Amino acid sequence: MQVYGNLNLLGNFVRIFMASKKRILLFDTITDGHHPDYLIHLIAYYSSQPDVVLGVASSALFKAQFDARQAKEGNVWGTNVEFIAIPETRLQAIHSKSIYLRSILEWNLFVDTAKAFQAHHALLMFFDYLQLGILLGKRSPCSVSSIYFRPNFTLDSTGFYPRIKKWMLARVLQSGQIQHLFCLVKGLIPYMNGLSHSVQIHPLMDPVKSFEISNAARETFKKKYDLPAHKQVALCFGYLDDRKGLDVFLDACASLPIAEVEKLCLFLVGSIPAAYQAKLEKKIAALPALEVRRAYGYMSAPEVQIAFESADFILILYQNFLNMSSVLIRAAQAGKPSFATETGMIGEMMTQHELGLTVDATSSAAVSAGLKTILENKIPFSANNAQKIAAENSVEAFTSTIAQALN
Repeated sequence: MQVYGNLNLLGNFVRIFMASKKRILLFDTITDGHHPDYLIHLIAYYSSQPDVVLGVASSALFKAQFDARQAKEGNVWGTNVEFIAIPETRLQAIHSKSIYLRSILEWNLFVDTAKAFQAHHALLMFFDYLQLGILLGKRSPCSVSSIYFRPNFTLDSTGFYPRIKKWMLARVLQSGQIQHLFCLVKGLIPYMNGLSHSVQIHPLMDPVKSFEISNAARETFKKKYDLPAHKQVALCFGYLDDRKGLDVFLDACASLPIAEVEKLCLFLVGSIPAAYQAKLEKKIAALPALEVRRAYGYMSAPEVQIAFESADFILILYQNFLNMSSVLIRAAQAGKPSFATETGMIGEMMTQHELGLTVDATSSAAVSAGLKTILENKIPFSANNAQKIAAENSVEAFTSTIAQALN
């Protein structure tokens, strides 16, 4: 009886000890783009914080991706980190709904998950889609913070949808459901601060992890993708769809003299939808003078870094895009100039810090003129500013900003 009594006391002690630890929940239902990297950075940070129990609620696809990347990237998963798998069938059912219904269903799923995990604080990794749910859904059982990726409006926006977005944001910040909001578009923070006195708005860096790369690894990579040393390699990285500006780029190349096109090599790296791939390959086939290298699908983070280092310039010809992109940070980290849209935060960063050449990315004539400038080696670029931008957007800056607010 004494043994059982001691075991019960020990069990009670463990339960009390665990209950005394701060319980933080990371909630994300998206497994592409920035999302896995952001989760991985925060998991690594909190794995070194034994006084915190971290819950990670996401699709099982995220955990599989983490495990697959762990060895190559040195990712850390501490014993204080619990994975909460959200069934893929449930996520697909939610994501198939209209954006308005999805917002409410996803927010309510978060609330139920936070209750089950007994969270003290939660970080929603994607504020953008959840605003209606925050207003119309259940009340959160814990304090909530979130990351705002793409506000998609400017201070002088007068259109119907931008005005609706501003109105919605004001209501959400005044709802009492959000404690901290981290925003990647720093220029909008003063405006957001004026919408609510109770929510703390924080500028958030776009983190890019840096790896030690050997010269042998670089040479192996260049041979693997047969990157030509005598041509200007233009890298287009990320989710390759019609928003990347590749159609405009190819149209611009079609208007150049063949001798100029032969000086270029387009390097495509990233996932690509089948329908868009078929369309893109058709346009590429009509440009036999343009050399193209393809790395469709997943590429490990160290190899992505080598891809940027191996390019001569980076394409960021995003179409009608107002926000920031980690591609610009990766380019700065690699010390390579970007050829980018002149609009939004990307255009502002490019011009302010001399990170490359900006053009009207919707105009093939403007892009063609820009390519001529690049081929003449007249692209403006400040290596010192690029290093500064890369340092400011470190993983450490990202995790410390969030951790200081959540502590």
